[in-house]
Amino acid sequence: MKTKLLFLFSLTLSIVTAQNTYEFDWGFSSTNQQISIDVGDTVTWTWTGGTHNLRSFTGGAESFDSGYSGATGFTFSHTFTVVGQTDYVCDPHAQSMYGTVTVNAAAQSFSAGDVVVTEFLNDAGAVSDVPGEWLEIYNNTEADIDLLGWTLKDDGSDSHTFSTSVIVPPGVYFVMGRGPNDPALNGGVNLDHSYGDGVFTLGNSVDEIVLLSPNSVEIDRIVYGSDNGFPDAGGGTSISLDPDEIFGDNNLGSNWCLSTSTFGEGDLGTPGAPNDLCGPTCEVSLGTQDIVCDDITTGTDTYTVTLAYTGAGNSTFVVSSTAGNISGDNPSTTPDGNIIISGILEGTDIVINVSDTVAGGVCNLSRNVTSPVCEPTGSVDLELQGILDLSLTGSNGKAIHVVANSDIPDLSVYGIGVANNGGGTDGQEYTFDPISVSSGDHILVARSLTDMESYFEDCYNDFTYTLVASSSISQNGDDAIELFKNGSVVETFGDINTDGSGEDWDYMDSWAYKVDGLWTYGGVDCTDGSTTTSTSNCPYPFCTPLSTSDLTINKISVFPNPVSNGIVNIKSQNLGDVNAKLYDIMGRCVLS
Repeated sequence: MKTKLLFLFSLTLSIVTAQNTYEFDWGFSSTNQQISIDVGDTVTWTWTGGTHNLRSFTGGAESFDSGYSGATGFTFSHTFTVVGQTDYVCDPHAQSMYGTVTVNAAAQSFSAGDVVVTEFLNDAGAVSDVPGEWLEIYNNTEADIDLLGWTLKDDGSDSHTFSTSVIVPPGVYFVMGRGPNDPALNGGVNLDHSYGDGVFTLGNSVDEIVLLSPNSVEIDRIVYGSDNGFPDAGGGTSISLDPDEIFGDNNLGSNWCLSTSTFGEGDLGTPGAPNDLCGPTCEVSLGTQDIVCDDITTGTDTYTVTLAYTGAGNSTFVVSSTAGNISGDNPSTTPDGNIIISGILEGTDIVINVSDTVAGGVCNLSRNVTSPVCEPTGSVDLELQGILDLSLTGSNGKAIHVVANSDIPDLSVYGIGVANNGGGTDGQEYTFDPISVSSGDHILVARSLTDMESYFEDCYNDFTYTLVASSSISQNGDDAIELFKNGSVVETFGDINTDGSGEDWDYMDSWAYKVDGLWTYGGVDCTDGSTTTSTSNCPYPFCTPLSTSDLTINKISVFPNPVSNGIVNIKSQNLGDVNAKLYDIMGRCVLS
């Protein structure tokens, strides 16, 4: 009678130079052994009786052959170095002695600094921030790193966990971004990975970039912003880590500088390539400028410029101007102060220069000043109605909406300026066409009339005039807007000295719209993912149709609606005064 042996399984695990050794019996009971190990592990088989060999099948991940032995206690070992599956067998006893070794990639263990953030563009200039934001990381190790399970986050609510395998090779500058991997749409960047819009954004002034490994170990963190010593040049320039500090402290602001190389559609940066060298930096910065007409007459007047500066007082500076008389504080001795240029003839633009290069310094700062028009403004017959930064392709969603309050024979006396990133006024950058407009006319000034017509649909025809402004309409949702008449500011939206990111008037990928003299907002990012105003989460109020049915509410009746023959009836069952405003179908107040 043949006795069937029970399958006996024994396993011994020991650590040998950070690798595992697995031990198994090899005999008549070794049927269908299934072994799962990691790369670098060793398997040892011990003969338990009989004459056997142990060899791999052809076509497996690895090859091995023990040769024949009939000695009990004989051992055969093999260290596995290739990920994959290998079947093995004893040739004389193939029906009962066989098995499979499955080799897995060894689990990676990560330490702080294995991956570091080396560059980021938090405020794109060539395109809007939605497609244009990106950041670059660098693999400091000597092996591939798979970001599967990693998390990219800030200290707020932004968070993106990599749900698929994303390999970062060693020594590679790896670029990931908010927009699509299409250089024609994202400003000219070849992205290695797109994390998409709505999960992680880069603040234009202050924010955090944090990388967590799959087991939540913080691998890298930077907190950028002027308070942490990071440079900030505003839109269109990336902030990059000094190549000499790639193994140093990348959360130290002084180790970062502004990129100087041009890429893609004209922004500055080196995405996917070694960073520009950071030379000695100028610690002096020019601040806001105040331009005041000394008199306002129909003749030629003079004007005065007051230019603020900070961070000086540690070198010998020379201040010069192409016109006017220089006075005010001396940057050589006063760290923070104001430079005053007076007596400049109206119509004369000037350049103010502050430099310490003659003394061996690295500061050579200039400020272009456009002459104001020192003419009486008279009545102001035009006002801002809407500011738009819609989430359309490139910069095609940028527009300004104005409305005429009276007849204007020549609209070109008015203009618009965009005060970028809280840097103070940039002066008048766009001048309206010399057309005649009537009271109540709505004028839309846009980068792309084709895109605006598609977005607004039928409502596009409700604008009385639509004008193209090209690149002079450049607001990114965090920028203030100035309305000019005869060169003087007559209305301001936002604060020209404040970056609007996170402010009450932030309209990033959204709009601001004036109702009864007060600004209302669609909400940041509210137009993301929409192609028309009617399908967005925030339809533009000008395009929201008003009711055309009779109204009865709170014992007050208004009829007929719409009004016919110029007569409207308002009846109230309440005693006392009734305060009412009547609007036409275009949303214009016609009676108050």
